[in-house]
Amino acid sequence: MAAATGCFKRILQVLEKWPIDETKAGRDLGQFLREKVNKAYKTNQFEADIKHWDKQYLSLQKLVNNEYCRRYPRSATSSATGLTREQCQIALSNEFLEEINEEKGSFLRRLFSFKSNEKN
Repeated sequence: MAAATGCFKRILQVLEKWPIDETKAGRDLGQFLREKVNKAYKTNQFEADIKHWDKQYLSLQKLVNNEYCRRYPRSATSSATGLTREQCQIALSNEFLEEINEEKGSFLRRLFSFKSNEKN
């Protein structure tokens, strides 16, 4: 039990360094990981497979400390889509996705109303 509690605390310390993106409420990776770790601890999954959680801890630590970002620096300032980091953050925000869904809905409504007008 002590090993499981220690592993749980180490993972929580790493996750505290991971910022929560408020623009992605309900879809944020940091928030998802915190919930998954808490659920696993409450259902005693840490005790069942401590080696698995030690590996998870090491992986999270590498991600939080940007180990791969430093090891493999990017030369380009844009992504495969041609967007910059800031533009990608805006495109993935909840507000932008809501706008896209509203536009889709209005487009579909216009399309279906157009087809029903053709039948008349």
